[in-house]
Amino acid sequence: MVTPDEAEICCGSAGTYNLERPETAAELGRRKAERLLATEPDLIAAGNIGCLTQIRTYLGPSAGIETLHTVEVLDRAYGRSRPLAPSG
Repeated sequence: MVTPDEAEICCGSAGTYNLERPETAAELGRRKAERLLATEPDLIAAGNIGCLTQIRTYLGPSAGIETLHTVEVLDRAYGRSRPLAPSG
């Protein structure tokens, strides 16, 4: 596990921040993605769905880096072999 530089800086998603201040949110999202990419990760995990969405957006599909919620990482660690089915 590696902690990126400036890990304490928000990804720019923060509730409705990305709707109220889209330019600033975009800059923060790009900055977060750059710091994460600099660690040369095999996988990126985040415990907040807003952060995860923002990180995925600014990494872009060409990055080819898997991004998962922390619970998904734990699910894998416990050996679950198939995706969780939606409840309901």
